[in-house]
Amino acid sequence: MVDIKWDDSLSVNVELIDHQHKELIKRISDISEAVDTNQSPEVIVNTLLFMSEYADFHFSTEERHMKEQNYPAMEHHLKQHEEFKSMVQTMIMDFKEEGATPALGKSINTYLMNWLIDHIKGIDLKFGEFLHSSGFSE
Repeated sequence: MVDIKWDDSLSVNVELIDHQHKELIKRISDISEAVDTNQSPEVIVNTLLFMSEYADFHFSTEERHMKEQNYPAMEHHLKQHEEFKSMVQTMIMDFKEEGATPALGKSINTYLMNWLIDHIKGIDLKFGEFLHSSGFSE
């Protein structure tokens, strides 16, 4: 299981976005726990769906700020969000078809955590810097 804890290196210095990132980390940890404790495939799928819905909510927050601030890298950022949503839908289908195998559970947990951390550190931090340099305030 990949276990990620929030630390200041993940902060984009926008309170709402940081709060949502913390919640996404928690929800991905919930998926990992469901797999590790051999929950039924239905529980894992429902946990994935719940995380997916929260990710959509979070992405819409970021996208709204991008549009409001005319973020120049918005297209690239939105493409990453779409790729993530597509991958999560594939994972849900895999769980429905294959059940909760340890290998599938581990790969899903590793992918989700790695994607989120890479996205925050590689993409969202730049967006946070842009927001602050353009005078954004919450």
